[in-house]
Amino acid sequence: MPLHPRCRSPAWLLAALLAVPAAPAQTAAEAPVHPLEHRIWNTRTQHFISGAELESGLQGARFVLLGEVHDNPGHLGIRRDLITALLRDGRRPAIAMEQFDREHQAALDRARSDAPRDAEHVKEATRFNTAGWDWPHYAPFVQLALDHELPLLAANLSRVDAFRVSAGGAAAVLGAAAVSALHLDNPLPDTARLKLERLIEEGHCGKAPPSILPGIVNAQRARDAVMAQALTRHAATGAVLIAGNGHVRSDFGVPHYLAQYAAGTTIAVVGLLEVRDGKTAPADYYAGDDPEYDFIAFTPRTPRPDPCRDIRFRPRPA
Repeated sequence: MPLHPRCRSPAWLLAALLAVPAAPAQTAAEAPVHPLEHRIWNTRTQHFISGAELESGLQGARFVLLGEVHDNPGHLGIRRDLITALLRDGRRPAIAMEQFDREHQAALDRARSDAPRDAEHVKEATRFNTAGWDWPHYAPFVQLALDHELPLLAANLSRVDAFRVSAGGAAAVLGAAAVSALHLDNPLPDTARLKLERLIEEGHCGKAPPSILPGIVNAQRARDAVMAQALTRHAATGAVLIAGNGHVRSDFGVPHYLAQYAAGTTIAVVGLLEVRDGKTAPADYYAGDDPEYDFIAFTPRTPRPDPCRDIRFRPRPA
C-alpha cells in the first residue's frame, strides 16, 4: 500500500508493507502517454508479449502470484481477467488474499456457508478493513471465488501481529515451532536482504528512524512467510495470490518461502507496475541479473498526493 500523508506512526506503516514506491503523478490532462503503458514484458525472454501470451505463460504454474499497487483501480481488471483465463483452462485454484487476515478464515467460511453467493456478507462477517482497503477493488475477487466455488483464503498476518513481530521478534509472537515451520529462522541471502532494507527505507521516504527498520524487515518477512504457507495448503489444485507488488517479489517475498516449502514447485509472478517519468525501458524496472517478476504489466499511474510530504514519526508508546 502506498504511504499516505495521514500516516503518523510506525504502527500504521506496518500495514503498508511493501508496495513499490510510486512517484507523484501528474493529472491525466497533463501526463503524456508513456511508451510502456499497457504493455507486458517477459523478463525471462526479454520480449514484449500479448495478453494471450501472458495467460498462456501462467497456465502451467502451480502457484500464480499477482501483484498490484493497492490504490490503482486499473489493476483490478487485469488480474480478474488472468484468473478468469485460468478457469477457462479448467483450473480450480484457491484464491488467497492479502486483504483478509488469517484469523478471519473461520468467519469467512461461515459466511460462505450461510450465504454462498453473497460477497457483501463475507465483507460484514469478516469485518473487512474498509479504512485500510478499498472494498470495491477486492469485492470482484471474492465474488469470483464464490461464483465458481473456489477456496477463498484469508492469507495475511494481521496488523496487530505484524506490529508485535516488529517490536519483539517473530518467535515471541508466533512461537519457535512456527518460526521454524515458516522458515523464518533461515536468513535471507545478503543481496535480497539489502534490497528489502533499501525498499523499506524508500517506502518510508527516508524518514523512518534507523532503529525501527530491522523490526519492519522482520514483520515483512513474517507476512510473506504466512502468505506462502496459506498457498501451500492448496498445492494439490494450485492457488492464486492477490497481494501488493512487494509481497510477490521473487527475491525476498512470498516466492522465496514457497520455494522452501515445496522445492521444484512451479511459480509464476506477475508484477503490475506503474510507469514512471524518465524510465522508458523495461529494464529500468527490475534487476536484470535476477528479475523480481516473471512478467511485468505496465500501467498508467494513479494520481495521488505526494506520499512523503507530511509523513512524520512519533516515539513508540512505552
